[in-house]
Amino acid sequence: MLASKAGVDPERLLDVLSGGLAGNRVMDVRRRNFLEHDFTPRLQARAAHKDLGIALRTARELGVYVPTTAIVDQMLAALRAAGDGGLDHSALLKVIEQASAHEI
Repeated sequence: MLASKAGVDPERLLDVLSGGLAGNRVMDVRRRNFLEHDFTPRLQARAAHKDLGIALRTARELGVYVPTTAIVDQMLAALRAAGDGGLDHSALLKVIEQASAHEI
């Protein structure tokens, strides 16, 4: 989002990041989803939210620090509250776009 709002082409940014240490399977598999805003579900956001809730409960029980997981849980909750729980979990991009007042 930061790069896009600063004027960097999102497709070019994904090319650059995919070639370095930041590269990961999510960027490879979901690249088209992000660039085309195609959130046809493979894993619905509501299912990802349920699974993340299980992980958070387990982390609490075991006293494990998972701050990023808690943030993503809140983002998935926002996506569901907007009525988008049936979209693919890559639709988290919509939450970031809305909060940033910018669409890539």
